[in-house]
Amino acid sequence: MIIFSCLDKLHKKEDPGNMSVKRFFYLFLSVLILTAWTGCGTPSEVRRKQSQAVELENKGADFFQQGQYLRSLGYYQRALRGYESIDHREGVARTLNHMGTVFQATGRIHTALEYYQRSLAIHSDLGNDAGMSLNLNNIGSATLSLGKPQAALEFLQKSLAMEEKRGDLKGQAVRWNNIGLAYRQLGQYDRAMECYIRAKGLNEKSGNLAGIADNLNNMGAIYESRKDWTRALEAYRGALETDKKRENSLGISTGLANLGRLYEKMGEKEKALDHYLRAWRVNESLGLKERILYDLEQIASLYEALGNPQEAEKFRKRSRELSPSSK
Repeated sequence: MIIFSCLDKLHKKEDPGNMSVKRFFYLFLSVLILTAWTGCGTPSEVRRKQSQAVELENKGADFFQQGQYLRSLGYYQRALRGYESIDHREGVARTLNHMGTVFQATGRIHTALEYYQRSLAIHSDLGNDAGMSLNLNNIGSATLSLGKPQAALEFLQKSLAMEEKRGDLKGQAVRWNNIGLAYRQLGQYDRAMECYIRAKGLNEKSGNLAGIADNLNNMGAIYESRKDWTRALEAYRGALETDKKRENSLGISTGLANLGRLYEKMGEKEKALDHYLRAWRVNESLGLKERILYDLEQIASLYEALGNPQEAEKFRKRSRELSPSSK
């Protein structure tokens, strides 16, 4: 009210000699009004909100890496609201993509695709090639999860071409690995193996241990399908050791389960049991319910096969207590 009262008084003055003072005062009042109306829109406040959103986004990524998907999603949702409140389009696109990865990891593939598409639309508007390539890769990966390898290949190959143009070795390795997964789903195992080997070479050049572990696990799966136990063991052990170097609990549990399954196929039930028990303990620490249930099922079955029905029943009981169908 004080501001508008002052404006009213200024309008009554017509002295030309006061025009410069008048212009200065109008400019001063305009700044005051703009500050009052925008409030939290000041540069320092925008920077603060952006910083908060980045922090929330990073926490979401940390929990995702730990396999704590619900907590990860909660932080990403808060980060998204923060970016939207300041119209930070790149932050919005990036967070939508992150949320898509959480939905995909928890089996909500169609929801994941929606988020990837929303992120892609924003990245396209911004002309962000790196973001577009990431979205196309993730759309391809999700499409593959729906059992559509041929459609997935189209997205993955587009993404690979963009990564090659950008000269990003790590990005190229991810695309080659996923293309390998598509060929494997198509039953073209030789082509799949070529892709994994190519991806592994690129990851070794860039020092990407996470990528190397993924490649070795996928190569192990091909060897396993061919009953080439020696090479499968070598690949799975290599993946496990790589994930241990990274202190990646999720990767460690995957490696242990892969080795447990392989030893069981080889008829070495005691070694299989040992690896499944170790995988179960890791998954228990991470709170990964689906993995825990799988481990418990395998452990009970192996105890039964080894002539220990009492231990088998203990683990079946644990499984029943944890299973949603038993509640």
